[in-house]
Amino acid sequence: MDDLLQEAKHTAYISIIDIKSGYHQVNVYLADRDKIAFVCPFGTYQFKRMPFGLKNAPVTFQRQMDIFRRELPVLGHLGDIIIMSPTFEQHLADLESVLKRLMDFKLRANREKCLFTCSSFKYLGLWITPQGIEVDHEKTSAGLGIPPPKNVKQQQSFLQTCSWYRKFIANFSEIARPLSNLTKKKAFWKWSEEEEKAFQTLKQCLVFSPILKQADFSKPFLIRTDASNYAQGAVLLQGENKVKIFIPLRKRGRSPKVPQTPGSSSGRRRNQRGSL
Repeated sequence: MDDLLQEAKHTAYISIIDIKSGYHQVNVYLADRDKIAFVCPFGTYQFKRMPFGLKNAPVTFQRQMDIFRRELPVLGHLGDIIIMSPTFEQHLADLESVLKRLMDFKLRANREKCLFTCSSFKYLGLWITPQGIEVDHEKTSAGLGIPPPKNVKQQQSFLQTCSWYRKFIANFSEIARPLSNLTKKKAFWKWSEEEEKAFQTLKQCLVFSPILKQADFSKPFLIRTDASNYAQGAVLLQGENKVKIFIPLRKRGRSPKVPQTPGSSSGRRRNQRGSL
């Protein structure tokens, strides 16, 4: 995921080809078809192509796509083929190579979902633009209306959503700690002022998140780290327009499994510099 986003920030032309019903384009070995047979009022049938819902279907399909993408200037995830090129002429040549490979592999694309020669696109809940990477505010703004969770399952669902965007939230581990504690084993469910504050803060952070800019190696870099007994974090920054304003390039944070009372916070901050 990080490699995909990093590569996308440095290209002028991007095309995305969506594989139509990708699982159904993978053949099932004849000897294995009886394992996925099913019975209906019209008789007993076997799948000749891989159906949706099998436990190993995502891994199998991803492996097929990895074989497809060998020696091609593309990136992607599952059924999305992303072609990125620095110039228009190179992009046309790359597109030709990919389309020829599609014909060789007998793969069909979903024309309605394909995008060609665009400068920005939405992918996995993020907007990839020439300016950098930002969250899809259409999705995150809808989160403002989410009511407080009533149980652990709802709480886990909310935290998983927030964790996907944690790169955009400063001090995520520290902010989310009261909510994370509720998901631990044998934790007693409670919803006090502390949990409500963390819940509302995370929702606001999703809506008003920064843009992660692409790195400019002609400008200085700055790494800021912080650590407490309950959370550690770091952010890679870079100067903007020769003034003392730094923009975020990448963020990283985590919460230790147990409170880290021994040792100094300066030592923990040094550890974060090495992991950024």
